[in-house]
Amino acid sequence: MKIRQAVVVSILILLGIAGAGAVLALYTEVSVRASSPSLSDALSNIPSDYQFVFGMNVKRFVQSPAYTKVQQGKQIGSDLAVFTEKTGVDPARDISFLVGAGHAKEGTGGQGVVIVAGTFNKDAITSYIRSKSGSVGKDYNGKTVIMIPDPKTDAVQKGIAFLNDQEIALGDLESLKATVDNGGEESKSILSSATISPLIPSISADDMFWFLGDAAGVLSNAPAATLLGTSIPSIKNIVGTLNFGAAVITGKVTATALNPDAAQKLADMLKGLIAIGQLTGAQRPELKALLGGLAVSYTPASTQVSVELNFPADMLEKFGQSRQLGR
Repeated sequence: MKIRQAVVVSILILLGIAGAGAVLALYTEVSVRASSPSLSDALSNIPSDYQFVFGMNVKRFVQSPAYTKVQQGKQIGSDLAVFTEKTGVDPARDISFLVGAGHAKEGTGGQGVVIVAGTFNKDAITSYIRSKSGSVGKDYNGKTVIMIPDPKTDAVQKGIAFLNDQEIALGDLESLKATVDNGGEESKSILSSATISPLIPSISADDMFWFLGDAAGVLSNAPAATLLGTSIPSIKNIVGTLNFGAAVITGKVTATALNPDAAQKLADMLKGLIAIGQLTGAQRPELKALLGGLAVSYTPASTQVSVELNFPADMLEKFGQSRQLGR
């Protein structure tokens, strides 16, 4: 891997941008009607042993200029159009927010679940899903779980469970079972996790995107070839937010290291990555500007390192276009 590619990949892993794409892909599969469910209610459905959590304020996102660009994507646009035609409901209009979580424990295959919050037309959604060839319905612990075949492989690996009038869950079968078994009880949920629960006050339901988790859950899959990979053992937990405004994209990621020495080394490494990236990006103004919008902050003797993000809203689009052109 070229050094500038390693720089970009490492920083994107830290910012958790990949998680946002997974959220968008999942939420186009289901619709809910507007209501005022609480974030804590959604989190209470997440099993306590999950290692990382991410969220999306859908209402804020669909009101942003960024959504207009996403809506222009042919795949997402066509999926939504078909779903709305068949069910009479529109995810972009009706979902309040969603929360996803997962764990990367050895032997689990990367299981995860997404909780969609609101009130939904269960009959319309059930009818639509059952119309899909190969869908399989199961009754589990008093709930209906419908497994949906992958249109590319026909493998039945993902499904949907109706938890109550305000929440539905999407994910693999084992994760759906764990979510149903959880029953929305705080004492069984991630709200009682000794690792995750203390991090929750660091995020707000008003943030457009957010994520938090322990090092094993969030960073365990960082490619060994990236410069960030060597720092994984020193990171205890991580919290991040990302907001798309009309003119700027802002965000902040805070990593807590095991000790001040590890934090100092992490801060120095991140500053070095940004500096190297700006130098190697001399022939690519959009890359240099992207990295120039990142600022590392660290207070001596502290265990926390923060990366603040602030750059023009059209910067990611320009960066994406340049990558497609192979520059």
